[in-house]
Amino acid sequence: MSNRKSKSNNLIHTECLSQVQRILRERFCHQSPNSNLFGVQVQYKHLIELLKRTAIHGESNSVLIIGPRGSGKTLLINHALKELMDIEEVRENVLQVHLNGLLQINDKIALKEITRQLSLENVVGDKVF
Repeated sequence: MSNRKSKSNNLIHTECLSQVQRILRERFCHQSPNSNLFGVQVQYKHLIELLKRTAIHGESNSVLIIGPRGSGKTLLINHALKELMDIEEVRENVLQVHLNGLLQINDKIALKEITRQLSLENVVGDKVF
C-alpha cells in the first residue's frame, strides 16, 4: 500500500513540476496570453480604443509609451495587439511592423526594414526600395 501511495505522490509531483515549468517558460518568454496587467487597466483600455479607432476609422494617432526597463511596456502593447487582432475588421486593416531602436538607428535603415517586413521591395530605376 505504501508503494502505491509513493507512486501516486511521484505522479502528482511530476505533474506539478511540469506545470510550473510551463508557466515559467511562458512568462519568461512573454508567451503567456493570460499575463495580468496590474495597475494599468485604465491605460490599457485607452490604448485599445485609440488603436481600434486608428485601424477601423483611419484616424491618425500616435502613442508614446514610456517607463523604466521591465515595467511592462512591451507586454502592454502585445496584449493590446492580440486583443485587437481578434476583431476581423481590425485584422483586415492592420499591417504590423516591428522595429528595434537598437538596430534601426536612422530613418534609412528603418525604412529598409519596414519595406522588408511588408515585402514591398521594388526596383525603381536603379534604386531598390
